[in-house]
Amino acid sequence: MINESYFLKLPKDFKDKCKIYPPSIKEVVENKKFPQYRHLLTITQEELEDEFLNQKKDKEAEIIIPTPLEFLLSTCYHNKEIEQIANEAFLFFIKQPVTFLYDRKEILIGNLEEIIKNSSSLEDLNKIKIIKEDEYFDFQNAIREAIGEKAVKPPDPDEDPRVKRIKAKARYRDKIKAKKGMGISLGTLMASICCMGIGINPLNVGELSYASVNPLIETYQEKEKYETDVKALIAGADSKKIKLKYWIRNLDE
Repeated sequence: MINESYFLKLPKDFKDKCKIYPPSIKEVVENKKFPQYRHLLTITQEELEDEFLNQKKDKEAEIIIPTPLEFLLSTCYHNKEIEQIANEAFLFFIKQPVTFLYDRKEILIGNLEEIIKNSSSLEDLNKIKIIKEDEYFDFQNAIREAIGEKAVKPPDPDEDPRVKRIKAKARYRDKIKAKKGMGISLGTLMASICCMGIGINPLNVGELSYASVNPLIETYQEKEKYETDVKALIAGADSKKIKLKYWIRNLDE
């Protein structure tokens, strides 16, 4: 399902704590650290399990897998360069600085020193916005949707280990395919959008939201397929072999 606000490059409130701003194509292209921003803020529990279990040398040893929030905070705490990139990532998406509260395993929206300096009463301090563990999963999904990715479901703690292994192997195959460059580059997608005849050209394509790229391409492909199938049926093609589907529909269904 397409998120209307992010499609139009409009910010959305996240639980009255901050606004999440969907980047434009131009902002993504201009910022070479965007892949790092995406990785740090959207890494899933399953991806962490894959990473940690692949590094595990002793098969018998028990290993504790961190949550995405624990992983982010731990990585930032032990690596100041990563901490800087993570701060930039939050600034990129919410247009506000954050403070990592390592001892509390929380993320404070804003600069803690500035907040304390500008607070005149305890009531002011009570208005502090904090993202906690139980909210971070939803925050990650909001970031995913802001860049046109699908929201993920929370992991099932009671999932059958055999099903887990099958899913892990599938994720591994997907990574191998991605490394072989089977995806279409953003530049090619931008050029394709410019050829759709909808008023988009190289001078303004960068202003589109990054989240709108795939929906535009997929919807246009469905429109072309529908029109081609209609022409084929009119020309006498076998109606049993062509399943006509109207192109205006929820493509996820």
